[in-house]
Amino acid sequence: MDIAKNHNLQDKVIVVTGAGGVLCAFLAKELAKTKAKVALLDLNLDASQKVADEINAQGGIAKAYQTNVLELDNIKAVRDQITADFGTCDILINGAGGNSPKATTDNEFHTLDLADSTKSFFELDKSGIEFVFNLNYLGTLLPTQVFAKDMIGKAGANIVNISSMNAYTPLTKIPAYSGAKAAISNFTNGLRFTSLKSVFAVMLLPPVS
Repeated sequence: MDIAKNHNLQDKVIVVTGAGGVLCAFLAKELAKTKAKVALLDLNLDASQKVADEINAQGGIAKAYQTNVLELDNIKAVRDQITADFGTCDILINGAGGNSPKATTDNEFHTLDLADSTKSFFELDKSGIEFVFNLNYLGTLLPTQVFAKDMIGKAGANIVNISSMNAYTPLTKIPAYSGAKAAISNFTNGLRFTSLKSVFAVMLLPPVS
């Protein structure tokens, strides 16, 4: 991937959630090569700071912000800090997400001869399911609520939501994750048909994982 060859994003403010993770860290580094100003949001500040340090060492512009994408007030405070540091958001990449062992079964299929210690669909932990669904779905919706307001009327404004192929062909061991990614895909498609469709573009990126 060589985004810099195909896109001129100089001085654009790009906000990336989940920026401490492998996928979004890679995207952030590539986007920084376009001379964009990249705001790296992650609950793990050390992880996002490491990405920021790498970008800045290569001559890019990036800053890390510790962010809980499930806390609306925290997102708003981070938005205000980014605005003070770089300006208002031009591109939002919603990449925060993940799975939990508590929401994952041990076997793909449930059979009657499973050992008592085996965790099947029927033993999935409710708190684990809620955590995974909230992290992925609300972790996409809430940042969109906060940052999209500043994107209205801006030329080239764009929102990119990261889904998964599991949204279309779910893996049987991770029903909460698959369901949450399907919700993100539906949410993204829904944004395209709301009144927001005329003020900024909305895209869906489903990595194969």
